Amino acid sequence: MNYEKVGLKCGIEIHQQLNTKKLFCECETGMKDSSQGVIKRELRAVAGELGEIDRAALQEVLKGKRFHYHVFPKESCLVEEDEEPPHEINKQALEIALTVALMLNCEIPDEIHMMRKQVVDGSNTTGFQRTAVIGMNGVLKTKSGNIRISNLCLEEEAAQILEKGADFVSYGLNRLGIPLIEIGTAPDIKTPEQAKEVAKAIGMLLRSTERVKRGIGTIRQDINISIKDGARIEIKGAQELKLIPKLVENEVKRQMNLIEIKNRLKNIGFKPLKQKPLDVTHIFKNSEFGPAKKGKTYALLVPDFAGFLKTKLTPTKTLGKEIAGYVKAKTGLKGIIHSDEEVGKYKLNKEFEQLKKHLKAEKNDTVIIACGEEKTVKKTMDIIAERINQLVKGVPEETRRALENGDTEYLRPLPGSARFYPETDVPPVIVKKEIIEKLKKNLPEPIDVKIQKLTKKYGISEELAKKLVFKGYFRFFEKGVKTGVEPVLVARTLVIVPADLKTRENAKTENLAEKHFMEIFYGLREKKIIPDMIPEVLKLFCKNPKKSLKDILEKSKITTLTENELVSIITKTIQENQELLKKERSEKVLMGLV
Repeated sequence: MNYEKVGLKCGIEIHQQLNTKKLFCECETGMKDSSQGVIKRELRAVAGELGEIDRAALQEVLKGKRFHYHVFPKESCLVEEDEEPPHEINKQALEIALTVALMLNCEIPDEIHMMRKQVVDGSNTTGFQRTAVIGMNGVLKTKSGNIRISNLCLEEEAAQILEKGADFVSYGLNRLGIPLIEIGTAPDIKTPEQAKEVAKAIGMLLRSTERVKRGIGTIRQDINISIKDGARIEIKGAQELKLIPKLVENEVKRQMNLIEIKNRLKNIGFKPLKQKPLDVTHIFKNSEFGPAKKGKTYALLVPDFAGFLKTKLTPTKTLGKEIAGYVKAKTGLKGIIHSDEEVGKYKLNKEFEQLKKHLKAEKNDTVIIACGEEKTVKKTMDIIAERINQLVKGVPEETRRALENGDTEYLRPLPGSARFYPETDVPPVIVKKEIIEKLKKNLPEPIDVKIQKLTKKYGISEELAKKLVFKGYFRFFEKGVKTGVEPVLVARTLVIVPADLKTRENAKTENLAEKHFMEIFYGLREKKIIPDMIPEVLKLFCKNPKKSLKDILEKSKITTLTENELVSIITKTIQENQELLKKERSEKVLMGLV
């Protein structure tokens, strides 16, 4: 596809959790605590500074859901519960954000002011997210050219969803308030592969600080995409780099096909729907389709629309599925049925024939039905009519959710500026020149420089060096080497052995911390353990992270032998097994006995 010809404009937002305590309190952020209570609440949208209610916030309120917040004693407090004002901003997190801003050549404001970004999906107990601009107008240098950085913000992470019900959502407060860096690029990205390259480059830059969290969910990519005659679409929650090109490619196809549908509708003189949905329960109540038996069925006649709903927008999604996703996001109803699909799979052939006669539908018309609770079904039909009428206008601006197959689904309207207003509980922070100068002198080395340094200075392989750097273990590795342990052994202990334990034994390697590795290195130096004992000791640390090396060795009865003790054991084994010496491959059997 010629992306220049279709006018692709793409920008990326990277959200990265920082490896510090929370942004506005002293709570830990290890995500290891256990829930010990639940708070139940509701949230409502309010007008912003200009007297407007944000459309995305309003959609969430209209869902009428209750929110259950799980409390974690060591990882949440009254600040997360919105029962206490925020404390002073985390200076360590602010320092990391300023460091990254300098690495991206951003302009840094003299004062940092917190803002409130309205969020009413329940993921923030306050109903807003605290965010501050740390840098602007930066530049990221990549192999395919320079990419402008629009802004870099420091903000609070949202609470994570634990469970969803029909009328409630459960969240964990242990993630709420973790410091988060948001880096937004200008729409300078011109191809799907370049989008992946830019996301990877920003990710590597963040890792080079060695002060960011690692693991699933600690970094997320949002993608903003538009094409000529299309609209800006925000795709939320792209977790994997390899998925980014496909997400961009599919969104371009989706917009191109929606533009084509708009033109086709204009050519046939399609008029906006004004018909009201009809109650046709009497036709479907005796059908074999379960939802129709149990609830109400409403129908909508769409003149001159035959065939449109089976139009492919992407390789995996038709227009019919697209509208069904729109309905699900707004009402919770899981599906609609229409005459453009094979209704026989629902065992509704007879009923649809009756319905078409009842509605006086012609060959070029489309009939759509929805079944369920009456209030929900009525709302569903209104939403379907609204979405079909939007097709004449083209591509609507909206926020969409990234799916694992590289496609997307409707999430909510694109937020507007009405969602921002000043934070009155957090005072501005003056950025002193001496702090900036100090940070400039100590900027982290680029990833490739660190890899070269590890291979040349310590003699480890490039592959091992890359694993150390990508894991954020550069400084940690150097600290381990200072104990006197062989560099290759330090590297393997940090990145190879834990990975093997995770793969082969599903060990909880997330429980391993710097203190565990340092105890092993000191143990090696003092000959309390030998290299062959490292996997077993690490496995035991995974199970008992609060134990010391001394405790682990005593409990497991793992010990080392002196050379004399080993010679004595070997001699005794040979003396007791003289007959084995006469047999073939006796040395291997004796080794097993030793």
